[in-house]
Amino acid sequence: MKNITKYAFMALLLFCTNKILSQNTQVNDSIISVDLDEVVVSIPFKESLKNNVLRVNKLNIKNLNYIKSQNFSKSLIEIPGLSLITTGPGIAKPVIRGLSSNRVVVFNQNMRQENQQWGGEHGMDISGFGVESVELIKGPMSVIYGSDAIGGVLYVHPDSYTMGNKTDFLNEDLEVEIGSYYNSNYKGFTNNLGVKGNLNNLSYLIQGSVVDNKDFETPKEKVESTYFENKDLKLGLGYESEKFISDFRFNYSKTKVGIPHSEHEDEDHEDEEHEEHEEESYQDLTNSIVTWKNTFLFDNKSEFEIILGRSLNNRKEFGEHEEEHEDEDEDHDEEEHEEHEGEAHIDFDLNTTTVDMKYLFPKKDKSELVLGSNILFQENKNIGEEALIPDAKKNDFGIYGLTHIHSVSWDILIGLRADFRNIKQTDFDKNFSSLTSSLGFKRKLGEKAVMRINFSRGYRAPNLSELFSEGVHHGTAQYEIGNKNLKEERSSQIDLSIVTSTSNSTFGMDIFYNKLSDYIYLNPTGNKIGDFKVYNYLQEDASLFGGEIFLSKKTSLDWLSHKTSLAYVSGEKANKGGYLPLIPPVTLKHSFNFEFDNNSFEISALAKGKKQNIGQFETKTNSYFVMDISGSHDFNFLQNSINCSWAINNLFDREYYDHLSRLKNMEIYEIGRNISFGLNYNF
Repeated sequence: MKNITKYAFMALLLFCTNKILSQNTQVNDSIISVDLDEVVVSIPFKESLKNNVLRVNKLNIKNLNYIKSQNFSKSLIEIPGLSLITTGPGIAKPVIRGLSSNRVVVFNQNMRQENQQWGGEHGMDISGFGVESVELIKGPMSVIYGSDAIGGVLYVHPDSYTMGNKTDFLNEDLEVEIGSYYNSNYKGFTNNLGVKGNLNNLSYLIQGSVVDNKDFETPKEKVESTYFENKDLKLGLGYESEKFISDFRFNYSKTKVGIPHSEHEDEDHEDEEHEEHEEESYQDLTNSIVTWKNTFLFDNKSEFEIILGRSLNNRKEFGEHEEEHEDEDEDHDEEEHEEHEGEAHIDFDLNTTTVDMKYLFPKKDKSELVLGSNILFQENKNIGEEALIPDAKKNDFGIYGLTHIHSVSWDILIGLRADFRNIKQTDFDKNFSSLTSSLGFKRKLGEKAVMRINFSRGYRAPNLSELFSEGVHHGTAQYEIGNKNLKEERSSQIDLSIVTSTSNSTFGMDIFYNKLSDYIYLNPTGNKIGDFKVYNYLQEDASLFGGEIFLSKKTSLDWLSHKTSLAYVSGEKANKGGYLPLIPPVTLKHSFNFEFDNNSFEISALAKGKKQNIGQFETKTNSYFVMDISGSHDFNFLQNSINCSWAINNLFDREYYDHLSRLKNMEIYEIGRNISFGLNYNF
């Protein structure tokens, strides 16, 4: 009854809001967060959101409340159709229409984000500071991004340089940003400092942030070992002339995040001997990215772009080591424990080198054409005493062509790509290959509406974890056994999108069907090794179906606007029946935005339905309703702007489990009420 009341309350709010939306007024760009004339950067043709054949969602991070913009993962849930797999506030993985991990490509700092993202508790590890916007492509995009992009692409666009006077060598344009905010729940501070400037044709930026969050609290209790610490540094150097554009980026990130344990795990080890030797469990992550993007502009209006990228990722996991010895070896175990105490039991490097090239032919009246290629070299190397995944090498090569044809009635997008991947390990050397394609249509329906239909195919080669894992994955408390006989996953999706835009509103509907061949999943065997349940990797055909409805509108009241979205996804296995794991429940979001001079306020509500159709190793979750409020005020200080922001999340301190939270399996509630406030100064 309580849940019915909550949903009825939200429906009443939406109904009452629509009642007052009777008059058209000029749209306020700070409320409708994205201008449809903005250029899409994740697709090579530089089309606007309105004219692009593919349906692309764009989120301008700079337009958000300062506190929300700094929490990068949290800000992403503003996008309909995107959810997060979380392990507390510090770890989050994007889920696009029910697909996640290696089925989603994250493009960051102008290259693929490769940070051992296949692990269940491995997050994106991206700082929100220094990010300008995020673009989301839902559905297979292997035709541009290669293997792994069968679920979609999350394209993180780094902060742009300042644009100063390029005719005066002595004219230097300098911008400085200083910000800090505090969270009450986990007693955490986030501080950032950024400097941007330019001198003639040269531009530069230096941006750094520090996050120090303690253990968080649910409405019921404090959860040990859920702290999150991060230090992030971004550097950029740009050069621009009439014939050449260069962009050099460097990003260094250092993260320490706790690994919580359930009360049941603690109860299993209550003996004094274990408590005496119990170690703190946490991850220590170091990620470095260096990219150099160069664009050559020719007289015939064609362009050649090449991006060189290099990322170095080191992952260490500390804590209790795997115990597989017999009782008679206990004395030896104790001596070995003392010898290795304080050392990482899992320590491995993932080094990735990428080369991305594309040539844009001169644009004609009715057509555009781009040819491109992607090359990737990757090596995984173990350093620690335990090796969940063995040393291995992976090489990728892909070549693609994409054309955009303009006609009187339709815009047509045609893409074709060939991919080749080689994975090599001591006793394993296997090639994977695929031919993928995409076909898209866009048509105007009158002056205000646009319809898009897209057919796309994608593929994903199995990752190192799925092929080779053999041992305890401490972060997920599972004993995982890989399968070297796995084949490529293949995806075929059709989606229909209709968007209507007026001077003060945007309404849209997206519907999709995604057929997956040889879907790879973890399956419980019912056996145990030590205290850990054993899981095998298997394959089976599956399908996904769902869609999103969204509305963003400025009311007849100049100071009031609202946004709402509804998302639904269903995932099922084909042959044996059953449901796919990690599928988000029905999700309804609604927010009211108030603008008064230099003040802004937002009331937002999130409702998720019951999740009863679950995967084999999942648990059912009940529906829940949470509400957040936030606001900001801009005022002048020394002729410059200071932004004062605040937010209260989980306003009513609700106890609930989110279906995509790994902590729900440990019977740990989501974070309780959290009050944040901060200042951001620009001069």
